[in-house]
Amino acid sequence: MESRIGPIQEHAPTVTALMPVYNAEAYLDEAIASITGQTFDDFEFLIVNDHSTDGGEAIIRKHAGRDSRIRLLNNRKTKGGGRRL
Repeated sequence: MESRIGPIQEHAPTVTALMPVYNAEAYLDEAIASITGQTFDDFEFLIVNDHSTDGGEAIIRKHAGRDSRIRLLNNRKTKGGGRRL
């Protein structure tokens, strides 16, 4: 992993939601909102960007700047499939 955006939690959240992303710019706002809009809020949201070439990283950064539960992890190169994580 190359970079991480978002604070490291002081306490361990009850749940970790994990979302791998590769060139999914068109779906990111809705996908992120579906997780962050839950009534349960004791979670961290890890989004793994698999070296996308679209504008997805900027969208993730925008959401991470607004919600401290979101952390962006960037892969240096495309790994694909389960290796993204």
